[in-house]
Amino acid sequence: MQDRVRDRRDYRVRERGDRRRARTLDEWRRSRETQSQGQDSGQDRGQALARDRGEDRSRETYDRRRARYDEWRRARDDWRRSRVRDREDGTRRREAERGDAALRPGRGGPFAAVVEKLVRGCGQQGAEFENWPFDAIAQSVGTDEKQRNALAALRDSAKAAAERLAADCPQDVPAAPSARLEAVEQGIDAALAAFDTVEPALTTFYGTLDDEQKARLYRDMAAPAVAAARETAPRREAQEERRERREYSSRRERARAYAAAREAAAREPTPRQTATSQAAAPGWSGAVCEELAAVLRGWPVREIERDVRLSSPQRVAFYELVTASLKAADTLGGACPAETALTPVGRMDAMRKRLAAVRAATAAIRPALAHFYEALDQGQKVRFAGMS
Repeated sequence: MQDRVRDRRDYRVRERGDRRRARTLDEWRRSRETQSQGQDSGQDRGQALARDRGEDRSRETYDRRRARYDEWRRARDDWRRSRVRDREDGTRRREAERGDAALRPGRGGPFAAVVEKLVRGCGQQGAEFENWPFDAIAQSVGTDEKQRNALAALRDSAKAAAERLAADCPQDVPAAPSARLEAVEQGIDAALAAFDTVEPALTTFYGTLDDEQKARLYRDMAAPAVAAARETAPRREAQEERRERREYSSRRERARAYAAAREAAAREPTPRQTATSQAAAPGWSGAVCEELAAVLRGWPVREIERDVRLSSPQRVAFYELVTASLKAADTLGGACPAETALTPVGRMDAMRKRLAAVRAATAAIRPALAHFYEALDQGQKVRFAGMS
């Protein structure tokens, strides 16, 4: 009996110990699992944090590199744009320099040469008034008191006209063709006003001379000029006739003819002439109408169309200029006196009519020339200036 009780008690003790040990083992396992899970979660959090930090560092590095690249690219683009602007500015500057050189007085074709001669004729006419040989006239005609007073009045009026022309005449030849024609009109207006000052005194002095004195004056003063004009008139008519009969059957012949005309234009007086040569040269030659009419009829139409590379609107404007030039040339030929006057008063009146006809012709073509010239770009203006 006692053994059985002892066995039961031992069994209960063992059972309680087993249960205690089992409960402790389970707790230990659970604690181990919890610890392992905590370590795993801590490692995961550490890895995630390290990964985030690495990604942040990589992103910051990329952003820094991208910013440096963007800054370098902007600097490179700015440098390229500056190079392009510099090249464009240099190109425009060279084109402007070439344009100024091409448009400079003394360069260009026959039309430019004749217009430049007309512009400079105003100042040369003033020099001619200032250098009239009054002492030689007095010795030639043997003047009395009345004639000496009339000659003195003529001297004063010629001096006043020369001073007026020196102030009113164009001082320089403009670059643009339309501006040159305006300068021609300005010079002719000044010359006509000067003629109004001189002509009454000239008429008065010439009226005081008798026939013998007029003959001596004509012999010493007017006859050489008239003979020179008569000598050059047939030559000029022959040149015009040959020019009208000439057939330009090839480009080479047209090029040679135009080159010859440009060479002739280059031999015209330049702005650097001295006062002595200006005084010796006549203000406007007797062939001023014929020279202008010839260049108005002689536009190199095909060469300008080809070399200037005209567009359709520009070609229309150029044809309007050619049409206006032909009409002005026809009007000019009918308005200018055909014969050379013998008396001083007659020669001045003939020059007045010639200059008035030239002014009307330039005023007639100036709007068409300005319209055509403004339609050209800078390169076309340079090429046109070299051909006109």
